[in-house]
Amino acid sequence: MRQEYLRAAAEAFANITPIESDCYHYLNDGFDTAIQARLSASYSDKLSRQAIRKRYIDKVVCTALAECQYPINTALGSAWTDSERAAFAGIAKQTWSDNKLSDHINFILKDINANSRAVWSATKLQVVGYSEAT
Repeated sequence: MRQEYLRAAAEAFANITPIESDCYHYLNDGFDTAIQARLSASYSDKLSRQAIRKRYIDKVVCTALAECQYPINTALGSAWTDSERAAFAGIAKQTWSDNKLSDHINFILKDINANSRAVWSATKLQVVGYSEAT
């Protein structure tokens, strides 16, 4: 319990943004559904500003957030293949490929990981201190 308070205090002092905090906690605290809903809304908004058909946005975001819950296959560099992603999203494999929807999945996964790493680094710096972190 003390660890949770220490981490929360470190996040507050490190000026972590809400999206960074959500990414970190989603990956590290058991894929909470409340956090998942906030991430879904955030990434749906981000994808709406990219070159992707509107009808695929929710399915792509949902697929990316689900894929986060599986271990990465080191041979692939991701947890799922394009075929598995398309099947999970309920989109035909050819449509998935034609619309390059895996590019959007990869964007979301990289962004979640980058945000999570930023929080981890910032909180570690707050907890350990400047002298030991360098």
